[in-house]
Order: sequence, then C-alpha cells, then structure tokens
Amino acid sequence: MVKVNKKLLIAVSALYILCLVSFPTTLVSAALVWAEYFNHLDYDIWTSQSCRLEDNEQHGVDGDHISAVIAYRDSSVAVETWKFDLREVGAWGEEFDVCKVYFMSPLELEVLDWEYYALSIVHAGGLSGISYSYRIEKYLDNQPKVLIPTYLGETHESVKGITHHFAITRHSSGLMSVYLNGSLIMSTTDNDITTTEYFGFYTWDDWAFDNVEVYDTIEIGQDIPMVLVCIAVIVLIAAIAIFVIHKQR
Repeated sequence: MVKVNKKLLIAVSALYILCLVSFPTTLVSAALVWAEYFNHLDYDIWTSQSCRLEDNEQHGVDGDHISAVIAYRDSSVAVETWKFDLREVGAWGEEFDVCKVYFMSPLELEVLDWEYYALSIVHAGGLSGISYSYRIEKYLDNQPKVLIPTYLGETHESVKGITHHFAITRHSSGLMSVYLNGSLIMSTTDNDITTTEYFGFYTWDDWAFDNVEVYDTIEIGQDIPMVLVCIAVIVLIAAIAIFVIHKQR
C-alpha cells in the first residue's frame, strides 16, 4: 500500500486553490484597457460640448436645444469589447431623439471626412406604444450606411428612465455583435475600418451616458467558465504529475 505524504498533498491542494483564485483575477485585470464612471469629468482626457455631470452620469446641458451633446476621448482598441449604459432622461419628442455611441472612429469626431462605426438608437412609435430602433452604422467616404437591418426593441408606454446595458464586441475577422442587457440582438461583419483613435458619445440633451468599460478581450458571448475549467484541469494535471514523481523517488 502506497503511503500518502500529507504535507505534500496539502501543499499541492493549496497551490491548486491559489491558481483557481488568482487566474481569473489576472485575466480580468489584464483585459480592462480603460474605464469611465463619470464620478468627475477629466477634461485632459475627454473633449466635450454641451455636457454636464449629474448623479455620476454624463448628461447634456439643460435647455441646450441648438448644439449637439458630444463627449469623446482617445481610444485605440479596435477589437474585443466596449461596454456602456444609456438611459433616456427626457420625454419622447422633446428633442431629435437620437443617440449614438461611436465605438470606432479613426478621425476626431465632427471633422471633415469623418469615419466611424457607431451604435445608433432612435425612437419607433406605434399604436401599441414606443420602442427603440437599434442599428450599427458605418460612415465612410462621406456616405452613411446601415450595416445590418434595424432591430426593434420591446414596446413600452414610456421609455423615459429605463437603463440599457450595452456590450459591443468585435473580432479581428470584422464580426461585430451588439448585446442588450446580456442578450445578443444583432451581428454583422465589416472590415472597411480596422483602426481607431477615438471613442465617443453623441446625442441631444435627453440621454444619460455612464459606466464605460473597454476591454482587449471578448467579455461577453463566449463561454468564459470553460476557460476557467481548462485552467483548473491543467493545474490539477500538473499537481498529480508532481505527486507521482515525488512518490517514485
């Protein structure tokens, strides 16, 4: 009968648990490139127009019905994941009721020959209520183009005050996917724009923008737990190998 070295077994078990705990933390911290929660607005980072902070959110200036609300910053992430929250704070019909988040823009916003990929949101009214119309837009060679058919959201009596959690992913293949509150709502593939220098938000004064997180990994739409399982299996195999080698000596 083979005697088990209890001290070695305890040490190997501790190593196994430590790896399980530390690997996910390392993966998450390495994945996040930058984030903005709008606790304050750093004007050295963000370029803004007609903006103000309220309740740790980016809003448009009250009563500014002439100029657009714009906020943008440097961002070179062209693949993987963009996350952000949007909430309509005005009533339908008060403004132009359009909101865009430019997740890839090689040129500074609002310049000549502007190029971008953007998530665009507009209202779609009907007899049964109000819904949102979502689409991915591309602007290239001074020509706007909708890359995929419009996705219509659920109908509500009022859409004011509803927070929408978005995640957009883009693979190196050009596959772009949009998730709303964790559910995939649309995907398309396009590679006309492959680099970016800016990330930005554009609306009038009836939307709030918050909780921006940009990752250099795909953070939604893949089986992340399976990655952790694979890591756990590798660590376990290594632990068993160390134990067997020790017993053979």
